[in-house]
Parts: sequence; C-alpha cells; structure tokens
Amino acid sequence: MTGEAGLARSTSSIRVQRYEKADGFRESNVTDVVLVITPQYVSELTTLPPESRKKIFQSIISNRICLIAISETDTIPGLMATFSELYGIVVFASFYDEFLLQSRLSRLIREKFENSISMHGTLVSVSGLGVMFIGDSGTGKTECSLKLVERGHRWVADDAVEIDRRGNLLHGRSNELTQGLIDIKHRGIVEAEELLGAQAILGDSVINLMVELKTIDHNERYHGVYSAEKSSAAILGVILPCMELPRFPQTSKIYRHVELRVQELISDMERGDS
Repeated sequence: MTGEAGLARSTSSIRVQRYEKADGFRESNVTDVVLVITPQYVSELTTLPPESRKKIFQSIISNRICLIAISETDTIPGLMATFSELYGIVVFASFYDEFLLQSRLSRLIREKFENSISMHGTLVSVSGLGVMFIGDSGTGKTECSLKLVERGHRWVADDAVEIDRRGNLLHGRSNELTQGLIDIKHRGIVEAEELLGAQAILGDSVINLMVELKTIDHNERYHGVYSAEKSSAAILGVILPCMELPRFPQTSKIYRHVELRVQELISDMERGDS
C-alpha cells in the first residue's frame, strides 16, 4: 500500500466503481468512489501520452477519489506509487480479480457507512424470535425453514437476507430481487405467498439466533446439539447466540432442536439474562 497519508481523510459517503480501461474513467465524472482498476487499466495508463495521463490524474484528484485498488497483482507500479504519495491518495494491490474485489470492498463499505450487510441464508420467525439459517449451498437451509413454517412459525426471507443494525438489534428482510420468492430444491422458484399463504409471511424480523448447518462426514458421529466452538457470532458489531447443526436432512428433526433453543432464549429474556 502507498499513499498512507490519505488514510486520514474523512468522508460521509462512498461507493465502489470498477474500470477495466483508462478511457472508462476519463470519459466519466464520478465523485467520492473507491476506484477498482485492472492491470490492463494500469498498462494503458503507462502508455498514454503524458498530457492524456495528466488529465486522468487531475480528474482523480478533482473527483475526490479516496482510494485506488489494483486487482490481480501484488505490485503497485512505480507510476501509481509516485502519484499516490504525491497527492495522498491511497493505492493498494490485491490478488482478487476485479469483480471479487469490487464485491468485497462494497460489502465493507456498507458495513462501515450504512450499518447494513447482505448475507446468504434464510430467515424465519420462530415463536416470535428471528432465526437465521446459514451454511453452504445444499445444507438444507430452505428445507429446514419450510419445516418450521409447517409447524406454525412464519417465513421472512430466502437465499439473501438484508440485515440492518438499529441500535443494538439486527433486523432482517428479503433482498429486493428475491422478495416474495422461495427457491426449493428439485422444484425451482415459487411464490412464497402462493406456497405458504399470506398469514405465514412476515416482511421483516429482529434476528435473535444464528443456526449454521454443516455437512457431517458419514464416518463422524454427531455428539450433541450445540457447538462448543461456535456459541456466538458477531454481525455488524452485534453478538448473537449461534448454534451448529448437521445439514438437513442428516438430522431430520433439526427444527425441534431450533424450537428448543428458541424456548431457552425466551426463558432467558423473561429472566432478564439477555
């Protein structure tokens, strides 16, 4: 990383913009962004006539670009390093490709400036407490959530959960792109209201418990409900109780474990323990 003096700069809002070619930025007028550029961009920049290169650098300065991230490399070219140190604009290199780098930076910025984040998982309201299921694809998050709804609990979100911090609480809701939809294995995408009925669906919910579903090796015996290693999870600075269970349907009664844990949390709340 170079241009560390730029770390002292303050800003109230920022977003990530990706450019693969030098002309892309030169022809635009984008302010207050993190600039993600490719090695191709840097290569083009170094071969431009000095006057053209100067215009691009002047545009970066005037548009208040606070950080430049170079993808797919561990080296900052001398031209960029000199510019960075001279004008106090942070430049760093990353092995991530430009798409992953843009995604990771966007997520970090959302956490910092908006107190919000999007997570892969499902969210249901169990006896009035929000339970979010996380885990790798194919571990049964949707199936387990649907089982809970069959038992009288309520559906909130599938696939992508948008999480906002409000005070010391986390609120979860569906992503705009997947709102009202459920992706069911071997069946496809269906309308949540058509499948479950409007009364079984909530628009959002406070998140009170995280449940991670994991694939257990067939030769490994499962010894209990809760994971000693993962008793809590931190999201946006809020600590949540977390439990770890075998993937659905390796333990077909997972939903019962979840209901029992929710009842324990309700009892703790009533006693004022949490």
